[in-house]
Amino acid sequence: MRALILANGDPPSAGLAKRLAMQHDIVMATDGAAHTAIALGLTPSIVCGDFDSVDLEAARLELPMAEFVETPDQNLADLEKALLLARDRGATEITLLGATGGRIDHTLTAIALLLRYHRELSIVLRQDGSAVWAISGSNDHDAAVQVATRPGDTISLIAFAPDNLISLTGVKWPLSEARLPIGTAGVSNIAIGDLVELTIGGGQVVLCHLFDANASAE
Repeated sequence: MRALILANGDPPSAGLAKRLAMQHDIVMATDGAAHTAIALGLTPSIVCGDFDSVDLEAARLELPMAEFVETPDQNLADLEKALLLARDRGATEITLLGATGGRIDHTLTAIALLLRYHRELSIVLRQDGSAVWAISGSNDHDAAVQVATRPGDTISLIAFAPDNLISLTGVKWPLSEARLPIGTAGVSNIAIGDLVELTIGGGQVVLCHLFDANASAE
């Protein structure tokens, strides 16, 4: 099952939100993002959170078919609680939307969730013009990811630990079993065709695909 989770950060365009909603089996909104969903023309089936930033009465009136699930655990942010709820409801593929912008700690939290949960869930962070994944491999099992691109798209790799082994093809500056240091060494590579492939043996990296905001991305 595919779940789209709309968070209460900077809202995406209505076009992206509606397109992604059609590609997912369930749409969820975290707390105050219920109002964002309404403004975007989405009808989430689940609204969840500690309900400290949503007008519950108004949201219930606007979304009469939605299930409102209170998740009061203050040890976790609403986005993580929504992700766990989606997983518990059977989701195996999760897209996070509206999870960037605004408070920097919320943006960093979204990246942290990619790093924490990508081994058990297929999870991607989307916004207009970009898609972000966390990818990891092990010493005895390489992980390979293919990204559909257009020539000129930006591909950035960001390492948060040096214990990685990276191969990258389909870009202007390819890598072959390279160790990517913590820092900016993997930022702003350029796709040269319609497919970029990343292979990682050991460690983990964050892969960012930046493309024309008017173009779609899987």
